[in-house]
Amino acid sequence: MPNVKYLCVLPTVEKDTDRLTKLTVRGTLTGNPQEFSVNFVNDPTCTDNITYHFKVLVRLQTIIENYKQKGEWSLSHKETYLNIFDGTGSIDSKSDLINNNNAADAISSTETDFYLEFTLDYANSTIVVYQLRDSGHNFICEYNTLFDLTEIQAVQIWGDVQKINLFAMGYD
Repeated sequence: MPNVKYLCVLPTVEKDTDRLTKLTVRGTLTGNPQEFSVNFVNDPTCTDNITYHFKVLVRLQTIIENYKQKGEWSLSHKETYLNIFDGTGSIDSKSDLINNNNAADAISSTETDFYLEFTLDYANSTIVVYQLRDSGHNFICEYNTLFDLTEIQAVQIWGDVQKINLFAMGYD
C-alpha cells in the first residue's frame, strides 16, 4: 500500500454552521503514476474508519469509491471508468481500454496534474466530486456515505503524488 503523502487535520468547529463544505486539491503526480487517493478519515491517527475513499487508478482510468468501517473495507464499492485528466467523459469499459492496448498510453507525461473539488452535503450525507478546468467544473461522481459527514476529522492523500500545489478548505 502506498504511503500517506499529505495529511490535514481539520479544525474543530464550535457549531454545525461552521463546517467544511468544500475541499479543493490540486497536485502533481510522480512520473509513471499508478494510483492516488484522497481519504476523508474519522481519526487522523487511525485509518480504521474512513467516511470516503476516492481512489484513481491512473493507467486504467478507473475511479474507485469506498468506505472503511472498523478496519474492514466495504464490499460494496463503486467503480467508474473515466479519464479525469482530459475531461472527455467515460470509457465504455475497462476491457475496451486494455484490449485496445491503450492502458500504457492513457496518460501522457504532460497529463500528470489533477485538480479536484469535493463538495460535502451534510443534509444528504453525500460527497460530490468535480474536476476543475479553465472551462469550469466537470462532474465526476457523487457518493452516499455510511458515516455522518460530521465524523470526518482529517483528509489524507496517498499514492503516487509528487506534490500538492493547492489545498483549500471552504466553510459555511
